[in-house]
Amino acid sequence: MIQKAIRLKTKDETREDFVDICRDIFTKYGYHKTTIDDISLAVGKGKSTLYYYFTGKDEMYKAVIELELSELKKKLLREVEKTNDPQSKIKAYILTRMDSISQYKVLYSAIKEQSKSRFAESDNIHHVFKIQEIQILTKILEEGVQEGYFTIQEPEFAAIGLIAAIRGIELKLFSNIRKPGFDQTLDNLIEIVLYGVIK
Repeated sequence: MIQKAIRLKTKDETREDFVDICRDIFTKYGYHKTTIDDISLAVGKGKSTLYYYFTGKDEMYKAVIELELSELKKKLLREVEKTNDPQSKIKAYILTRMDSISQYKVLYSAIKEQSKSRFAESDNIHHVFKIQEIQILTKILEEGVQEGYFTIQEPEFAAIGLIAAIRGIELKLFSNIRKPGFDQTLDNLIEIVLYGVIK
């Protein structure tokens, strides 16, 4: 009988498995209450094995946030691409963002800890998330300008303004999302942000 060769996982693949487990633990206990012992127990490996893949708890936490950021970005782009005109893309972006962000528990928790970030500015979750948002919305606005929907002179600055508006209305509208009248309210807000209030 010929036995199949067993393919051993690469270091990156094993690390990805550990990140998934870390995600479950951080989601359950939060950053502060999670210990290396908790993660070691969940992984089923000694702490020395964990330190082969990560420098410590901060790096594990950062890896989970990066994973959730990547997943959220893919989801946002997927929903945006389902629509045709730029205004619908912006609406899809906002709705998906508001619908989805709280599902990414570790990322959401890190974003809520606005003044308590434990990372350097270049790695700061707010900075990274903002850059990601600016890139997505700038692309939508640039396409809108090219296709004649918008007459925006500087799409990147418009994207920054749009993000500020989204964050401003987020808390106000979050509890009402998907309720009757929400879509019309959101359409009106997008209209104001993109075209202003002057006829």
